[in-house]
Amino acid sequence: MGGRFPGRVVSAARAVGPVVVCRGRPYAAVVQEFRPAAVIAADTELAQRIESREPAAVRAFVERYGAAVIASAVPAVGRSSAVDVAFDVFVTAVEHPIRPGDDFAPWLARAVAERAGAVDEERWEVAMAVAAIDPAVRPQLREHHLHGPTDLDADLARHELRLQRRLSHVGEPDDAVAALARPDVWIDVDTEFVELVVDAVAAPAESTSDVGDERPAERSRVSRSLRPVLFGLGGAMTVLFVAIVGLSAASGTPEQPDFTVDLVPTGALLDVEGGEITVTERDAGIEIRLQAITLPRRAGGLYYEGRVVLDEGDEISAGTFAEGDGVTLWAGVGLEDAVAFRIVLGDIDSRTVDDVVLKADLSGS
Repeated sequence: MGGRFPGRVVSAARAVGPVVVCRGRPYAAVVQEFRPAAVIAADTELAQRIESREPAAVRAFVERYGAAVIASAVPAVGRSSAVDVAFDVFVTAVEHPIRPGDDFAPWLARAVAERAGAVDEERWEVAMAVAAIDPAVRPQLREHHLHGPTDLDADLARHELRLQRRLSHVGEPDDAVAALARPDVWIDVDTEFVELVVDAVAAPAESTSDVGDERPAERSRVSRSLRPVLFGLGGAMTVLFVAIVGLSAASGTPEQPDFTVDLVPTGALLDVEGGEITVTERDAGIEIRLQAITLPRRAGGLYYEGRVVLDEGDEISAGTFAEGDGVTLWAGVGLEDAVAFRIVLGDIDSRTVDDVVLKADLSGS
């Protein structure tokens, strides 16, 4: 049951009570390694919305992850039963959403394993990567992998590169190519399934039940009882706000607006196309938000390090990271002291920092 693609064996996850184990580690931890911070933030925002059973949020949730959940359950239970597994998974996910700061991918992987009996770790990761493809180009890339290869124009080639980057940790390159050639990882989630989940869990727009009629009155009574307290708190908050504004004006250190600078590739790593950083000067130092999705993921003791170059030639670290999608770095210096930003390659084992991969000029900021 599970753990195999037709014709070849891959490293399979196995359900052990409530925990899914693969590569000798909790599956949630393995999946989490490959989820950028921006995706976790988006999942947290979505979880907060679906907690109130908002139909649009539930619909977006199932559309985002439905295909991956169904595809990962197919090897264990078959296509028709995989849809039943997915329905149960999504209903449970809406009723018990993730905590802020978590993301749905590890939770869903564990939930599928508990209901299907097993999850193939490689199948899950490939299905998640396919589900993340821009819907506008997904049919062309599907054709390319299932019936190709076909000639890709510049735009499709960029999307294909992003797909390969997402799968760079899945075995050898040939393993990812072979996995993408299987039709069942390109499963689409149809509208009927999405609406079945929405109908099962989403709150109605209006309620005509007796319980529903009582809720506004209850809220009204609570509001009336709290009104004197709220007025008193409102006056106190007004005084506090005025005091804070006065102190901020006296400090003479207002926040500076954001500005964005392009990152220029140095050629130290092939296929790195550049990116951009958005820089904000804050009281704590310089906040640097990085987007460089073509940086290949670093693993096995290898990492990237962001460095700020100061006007006297010294460099300080702004933090380390493993991939370039949605990274936030910090440097504890003022913007007036910074002249450049660099991303360099690091190696834990040798304790070295080597070539500059991307760079940006901050001197004109």
